Amino acid sequence: MVNRLENRIKGADFLSFCESENELVGVASIKNPDNAYKKDTFRKANVEELSDNYNFEIGYAVTKESHRRKGISEQLIKSLIKNSNSKSFYATTKNDGMPRLLEIIGFAKLGDNYLNNDNETLTLYHFNTK
Repeated sequence: MVNRLENRIKGADFLSFCESENELVGVASIKNPDNAYKKDTFRKANVEELSDNYNFEIGYAVTKESHRRKGISEQLIKSLIKNSNSKSFYATTKNDGMPRLLEIIGFAKLGDNYLNNDNETLTLYHFNTK
């Protein structure tokens, strides 16, 4: 588990954290996925031709359960987008609550839902800054 987390952290271009009373309660990242992974993601969602429009992925957005529904993930993701030089992002989610949050931030669903390698249904979202 530690190696998997370490690899994820090393694979992130930017990380944003939230602490409350000296406790880590939220994290989000901007990932720079390799081209094969990105193309496969967009292919599975039936929008492969759009994959070159998005270089960065918003991911690993997690808030400790006791701190959810306080806007922490929203603020972390907004901060990452604001402080990035990129103008377009994508995100995938299997979490029931994340689509609503992504849409509040300005992401829109892109393509079709698809199954990942663990046979979980994912949804692809995209965001372009104005």
